[in-house]
Amino acid sequence: MAYLENYTVLASEDLDEVREFLSGLTVRHSFDVRGEIADFSANVAVAPLGEHSLLHFGYGNSRVEVTSGEESDDGLLIYVVTEGMGCFRSGNSETEFSVMRGVVRDVSRPISAMQENLSGFALPLSKARLRRHASAIIGSDIGPARVDFDQTIDMATPGGRQFRNTLHYVANSLDGPLRELDNPILTRHMEELILTQVLTLLPNSLSDAMADCAARSALPYHVKRARDHIHAHAHEPISVADIAAAAGCGYRTVQNAFKDIYHVSPMAYLRLIRLNKVRRALLDGRDDFSSIAQVAQAWGFSHMGRFAELYRRQFGELPSDTVRKRS
Repeated sequence: MAYLENYTVLASEDLDEVREFLSGLTVRHSFDVRGEIADFSANVAVAPLGEHSLLHFGYGNSRVEVTSGEESDDGLLIYVVTEGMGCFRSGNSETEFSVMRGVVRDVSRPISAMQENLSGFALPLSKARLRRHASAIIGSDIGPARVDFDQTIDMATPGGRQFRNTLHYVANSLDGPLRELDNPILTRHMEELILTQVLTLLPNSLSDAMADCAARSALPYHVKRARDHIHAHAHEPISVADIAAAAGCGYRTVQNAFKDIYHVSPMAYLRLIRLNKVRRALLDGRDDFSSIAQVAQAWGFSHMGRFAELYRRQFGELPSDTVRKRS
């Protein structure tokens, strides 16, 4: 079955042409055919999907060897096979992939792969974009949290089947009705659907946070109002009275609800948000501050000794250690 036919960007039996084209498509890699070159026929389709793209590729009835070196530490490539099989080696581990087993590749790690009669979807993703999406779902800034995935996707599991079905649905929609509608709002909705399923259906380092979020997703209205006020005004002085006024009820009611849901008081929640903002500023190094003290003071921490201790308890290191990491 053909996928994304209206987005075909390459259809060729010329190995050199295919090599040149693929070298700039996702990540740099070498590409060679083992066995009969007459069986080689490449077809690649690329459909825009918000900030990302959804690809479908096939190499005919051929045996293809691919090697790829170390790339950006922000990139992931998810492969969902539609036909054929293969195996890839990364470090000392070797992983088979097929219609029943997809692959999540961290492109910061070099790999070599052998593919037989292979065709499938490829979904390049940014870890930074996944962090932003996770923060939006959870309702709090997760900062520079690790984004690591299990290397394989078991398509026999409910999560694997659902993710594969969604990719097929999105591909068919992009190649059909959505292409004719040319509606960027719906396309962005498709992108967010995929990002949500990547984070919630594929085992990863944020799975616990996502599961916890799902368990408490039905927030009482007064808690949501208090939480949203804290996030919107974290850079400003906020008092207990401000939070109660935003929630529209007494502070004791908000405090008890926060402890039930977030296991901290509203003021402690505010402090955690501010600590994460400081950490992000120190890691990014883009703010116009000349010292750690100025970053801390900008987020409401006036006592440096107390701030350093709170920071160490939260992140397991001192602010100066974080700055050295950036350097």
